[in-house]
Amino acid sequence: MRATTDPTWSAPGPGQFVDVRDGVDARYRAARRHSVFVRILKIALPTVSVLVAGGFFLFTYFVPSLPEGVSFGSIDVTNNAVVMESPHVSGYTNNGRAYELKADRAEQSLENTKVVTLQKIGATIGIGNDDTAKVDATTGTYYADTQRLFLDKAIKLKTSTGIDGTLQSADIDMKAGTMRSDKPIDFSAQGSRILANSVEVQDRGKRVMFRNGVKVTYTAPAESPSPQPAAPSVIE
Repeated sequence: MRATTDPTWSAPGPGQFVDVRDGVDARYRAARRHSVFVRILKIALPTVSVLVAGGFFLFTYFVPSLPEGVSFGSIDVTNNAVVMESPHVSGYTNNGRAYELKADRAEQSLENTKVVTLQKIGATIGIGNDDTAKVDATTGTYYADTQRLFLDKAIKLKTSTGIDGTLQSADIDMKAGTMRSDKPIDFSAQGSRILANSVEVQDRGKRVMFRNGVKVTYTAPAESPSPQPAAPSVIE
């Protein structure tokens, strides 16, 4: 036998191994971002939903007195309803997270004082490590007798960690600690995206389930291609 050497082949240099290692590191960092995205989402969804529901709960008691931390622009009685302009609630949750809830308008029927409707809702709450989550909703109705909150129009969620999300509706049961939406949802952050036609939060956020047409997209960061070594010598 005789050995022949391909003149175009050269042993891989240290720079090529660095390129490969950098690619692995980049994929690892992206995977960690995806994991953090899912973990924060599990906190943000139930926390924000409970915050908004809690704000509705407080507004059911704005007549005849207001609890500490609640303010408003004006209160009028029109069309057999009590109307509060620019209601605002702020304070701290049981676990010490600061929150704030605002609305353009709150309306409470005098015939059924257990039902409160809010318009143009904006809520902000801490989610740990100085990070915050903000939710905006067009309208919502709270039923104090069953402790249920229904948000029936576009809902937007945004966190300081980079998560953006939208829901078309939300049914929040404060007593049971659940949230459910049977309409499309869309959440994304740092190359990760979750699409689904329904979402359910159980046990106050300990379990989050996406259902029906679930699509999870994960995009790794762009990488420059690394040169591949040619075939080594061949022994004939």
